[in-house]
Amino acid sequence: MNDTKNFVNHIRPRFVPEGALRVLYTFCLGGVSFLAFIVLGVTGLLLMFNYQPGDNAFSSILTISSVIPYGGVIRNLHYWSGQLMVVTVDLHMLRVVWTHSYKPPKQLNWLVGVGLLIFVLFLDFTGYLLIGSQESGAAATVAVNILGLIPVIGSGLARILFGEPSALSGSTLVVYVWHCVALPMVAFLLQLYHFWRVRRDGGVRPL
Repeated sequence: MNDTKNFVNHIRPRFVPEGALRVLYTFCLGGVSFLAFIVLGVTGLLLMFNYQPGDNAFSSILTISSVIPYGGVIRNLHYWSGQLMVVTVDLHMLRVVWTHSYKPPKQLNWLVGVGLLIFVLFLDFTGYLLIGSQESGAAATVAVNILGLIPVIGSGLARILFGEPSALSGSTLVVYVWHCVALPMVAFLLQLYHFWRVRRDGGVRPL
């Protein structure tokens, strides 16, 4: 019971340091990133009803954009929210470095943030592959070939991450599962832990 109460208090503390209320200190970059993540989740769920991974990926996207009511709006919201999240997470990391907010006792949360940045970039890349165009097929081929250069584990790792994308389509069922299920779940849990650690370490404040 005490552990639950402590967790709730850390998520929603009774007192907030005055420095944490200064918009010009944080620029709300963490909050904007999380908002973009929520929009991505909602729009992504809606897109899953009509998207088909694999060789039919590109044609299904054309159907979503031109045939499904409001499909183009939903897809554009999904795309631009993804780009916004990449930008805001990068800026958030730069802000943390600029303000030295990675120093003790926040070094663990800094590492969690680095992990989240990697997840966001990989989510963005897999989203690009799911377009299923010739360009995304070329990008998938390059990624697979780069991983294949790693001794011993390279080819196996490429198969785990990308499956067997063709040069004409980067969309595969493997990439689809990574992008729509595995990566978002891990990213969401890491974000919850990240927010909890911010409160646990004393909130957002100048050091």
